Amino acid sequence: MNAQQIQQKIEGYHYWDARMVKLRSDYFGYEVKIVFQDTDGEVKIHFLGCSRVCFTTSIEDRLHPLREMNLSQIPYFIQDIDITEYEKCNKSLFNCRVTAPPLDIEIVCNSMLVNKE
Repeated sequence: MNAQQIQQKIEGYHYWDARMVKLRSDYFGYEVKIVFQDTDGEVKIHFLGCSRVCFTTSIEDRLHPLREMNLSQIPYFIQDIDITEYEKCNKSLFNCRVTAPPLDIEIVCNSMLVNKE
């Protein structure tokens, strides 16, 4: 799938104002997963072959331990997901930006999978 097709698939889940319930990085950032709530389940975006993973938030956002929050207290609601495609070193890459104030995420990866559970 190309960036436009992935973007359309994600937009089909109507992510605007959806609560992000999980953000996980594994294998030293090689894999990143974002999970958000949908009306009747969860949508998972799986990033593979990540070469850039950047999370930015406010200092105030980190004053209270997130691990102590229950689901209804998680403050991250997705406002925008933007996926573009570009080439570097003869490799096709995806650049994904997720805005979920106060959290901003940028991920550059080789491939992406999107599914609903």
